[in-house]
Amino acid sequence: MEIKITAKNNDLLQIKAPFDRGILSVIREVPGRWWHPALKIWLIPDRDASTQALLRGLYETGRFTAPEIIEKDPPADPVSTALTKMIRYLRLKQYSSRTIEAYRKQIEWFFTRTALPPSEVRTEDIILYLEKIKSVAGLSRPYAVQCISALKCFYRHGSPQANYNPAYDIPLPKKDKKYPDILSREEVMKIISATANIKHRLLLLTVYSAGLRVSESVTLRLGDLDFSRKMMHIRGGKGRKDRYVMLAGRVSECYVKYRQQVGIQDWLFPGIAEGSHLSIRSAQAIFSRCCEKAGINKNVSIHSLRHAFATHLLEDGVDLRYIQELLGHKSSKTTEIYTHVTRLDIKRISSPLDRWQG
Repeated sequence: MEIKITAKNNDLLQIKAPFDRGILSVIREVPGRWWHPALKIWLIPDRDASTQALLRGLYETGRFTAPEIIEKDPPADPVSTALTKMIRYLRLKQYSSRTIEAYRKQIEWFFTRTALPPSEVRTEDIILYLEKIKSVAGLSRPYAVQCISALKCFYRHGSPQANYNPAYDIPLPKKDKKYPDILSREEVMKIISATANIKHRLLLLTVYSAGLRVSESVTLRLGDLDFSRKMMHIRGGKGRKDRYVMLAGRVSECYVKYRQQVGIQDWLFPGIAEGSHLSIRSAQAIFSRCCEKAGINKNVSIHSLRHAFATHLLEDGVDLRYIQELLGHKSSKTTEIYTHVTRLDIKRISSPLDRWQG
């Protein structure tokens, strides 16, 4: 397999490669990358960070030799060797960069804190480690699940020579049955109306109008908005799945004003750095500021706009199966949480207090 990387004007590198899912996943993780549909090439900024990310990613697929410009660190210990194998597997399976990084950190923390060689780790060691973390710093369920999952993956795909998988029989902690705070329609409008910044308003409108995840909204491109069909193309959502959602009329109206005031070329919501999109953290900060201005005191985040979207559709009588499709949920069980937070049947029942006379 051959990949051609050549310099282009305006401090850009162009990449021409045959179609391959593994290679494509590596290119998509490069900061500032974008696809040129006319030339059918990828373009990345000609910067050390982008170049190193590309070359190291290609090397870690195991399909290429390492160029001299990559500083190759020889495996110092069995953990490093097994970790490299695990990461290579996750990349080939097109796991997201966030998941890969989270697994890497969990593995490094475990072996640094326990000082155990991989071949000597037993199930009891992992349980004791989790108990110690819980007693010292508190152990959230997501942290425990991530740690156990990372170790399972490490021994399954990083150290296949191990006699057994010590994390295999450790059950995942049970989920707490907690329901999110739901914003009313009036509260959503207050939050969106709390900002005069047209970019911030369009962002919040877009998230609520289609129930998008914040990661999906900040990575929208101009070409993802189809005004003639009144649809948005959500690319590479959770589980790397594409889907189509509605493009609301109010979003279209705000978009026209937005284009008149803001010069954009590729990303719908560009970031500060050239060629980058708005970060998730920035989007969350925008939402928090708007909540503060609107006087909303509920325990909410920008993801609450997605919860509000689903709940309000359910209250309007939309079938749960359609809501599942719009949200991009793999399982209907995930969507069924909204039947609990809505509880239309409870709303129809009058409290005995309301029957008091006088």
